Amino acid sequence: MSATEIMKELSKLTEDQRQRALQLKARIDALEAELSALLKEPATECATVDLRARGIGEAQADDLRARLKAFAEDWERPEAAIYCKDPARNQCR
Repeated sequence: MSATEIMKELSKLTEDQRQRALQLKARIDALEAELSALLKEPATECATVDLRARGIGEAQADDLRARLKAFAEDWERPEAAIYCKDPARNQCR
């Protein structure tokens, strides 16, 4: 619906309905902007983490790997893909 059409229809509504319609339109605009930005993002592969840069040596990495192995099967399941992207940092696991 164009802005002109919305303005014409708003005049037919009560004040409460107008306010609600404007709130909904603002939400729609925000969602459209978010969708547009998402579609423009390049696809990313899961990043490799530099453990040495994080102060984790080879022995500690081996220990972590062994302890996390119990979770590997669950982590690799298709349903776990929801956890891949970190929305706060726009990075994969």
